[in-house]
Amino acid sequence: MRTELNAFVALEAEPRKTASGVLDGMRIAVKDNIDVAGLPCAAGIGALRARRPAADAPCVARLRAQGALIIGKTNMDEAALGALGDNPWFGRCENPRRAGYTPGGSSSGSAAAVAAGLCVAALGTDTLGSVRIPASYCGVVGYIPSAGLVDRAGVVPLAPSLDRVGVLARTAADAAKVASVMAARELAPADPPARIGVLRGLEAFVAAPIVAAVDAAARRLSHRVIDTGSLDFAAARRAAWLIAEVEGARVHAELLSDPASELSPSVRAALDFGRRADAHRIARAMNELEKAKTTLRRMLEECEVLVLPTTPQTAFAFGTLVPQTQADLTALANIAGLAAISVPVPAPAGELPVGLQCMGARDELVLGVAARLG
Repeated sequence: MRTELNAFVALEAEPRKTASGVLDGMRIAVKDNIDVAGLPCAAGIGALRARRPAADAPCVARLRAQGALIIGKTNMDEAALGALGDNPWFGRCENPRRAGYTPGGSSSGSAAAVAAGLCVAALGTDTLGSVRIPASYCGVVGYIPSAGLVDRAGVVPLAPSLDRVGVLARTAADAAKVASVMAARELAPADPPARIGVLRGLEAFVAAPIVAAVDAAARRLSHRVIDTGSLDFAAARRAAWLIAEVEGARVHAELLSDPASELSPSVRAALDFGRRADAHRIARAMNELEKAKTTLRRMLEECEVLVLPTTPQTAFAFGTLVPQTQADLTALANIAGLAAISVPVPAPAGELPVGLQCMGARDELVLGVAARLG
């Protein structure tokens, strides 16, 4: 199982198929903050390592009912509060594309397991980009259905107003198939719409090779250019991060109130910052999120699907400076409740993967554009 990757924190001794259906025999891994009956579900938190749910989360139960084989629980950033894949309690997850490099996070093990061929698909969660960032870094597909489509019961939350359950897979078709089962509705790719908008004006914070790779992929689509205009990516991400800290402090209030609980200093500090945020600071953040939503709505009046890079950079080595911009391009979909998918685009041999992101209000249209790019 490529143990050097440390993609899994627990494995099913004998994965069992309990029914037959559209996922017959598909090997699926599950992030460690989503309940699987009888397996640990710690959400990457040391204090919760003994937690073993008696029942599957509804999204997992639906997969089993359609013949999926649940093979184990994947490693993740502590409390889903990060995008590095370096967990102080469960160890560092490695990127299968290059040793010593981050797989991204917080769904680090899910992305690594799919990229290494250990499973066909894996479930992840995404608050500001935690499915799509590791998909981009590991060269796989990462899809979050639009807000409300997949039941989040049985999922340890971080920020309920932003959280989404998503899928990492080898292909957009497999991601859509798994998501369709979880959503109990068909999420089939539609013919790409006439109005596709490719975002321009990102050169100030997106690496030049990523801009070039996205531009090359976009040439395969009939599209118009959408200028980023007044959209402040960093301000929106910072505001959403504060909301995640505020809501995360409420979710983990009991652990936070106990100085002896096994929370790492960095996660404790982030949650404590959220706990202490005053009404004025929160109101300012909410206002920033509303500004971002308004700008996105205007963009989506011009086009039905936005195309942009998934991340401003490729995966980077552990031990180097962690870029603050990792979620600048992904947080928007969580803020606005949009469907979003990251698909790998061709990169020169030996180079690290690059992800291209499609987002929009209608899942079928987003999946349709991704299918043409994949």
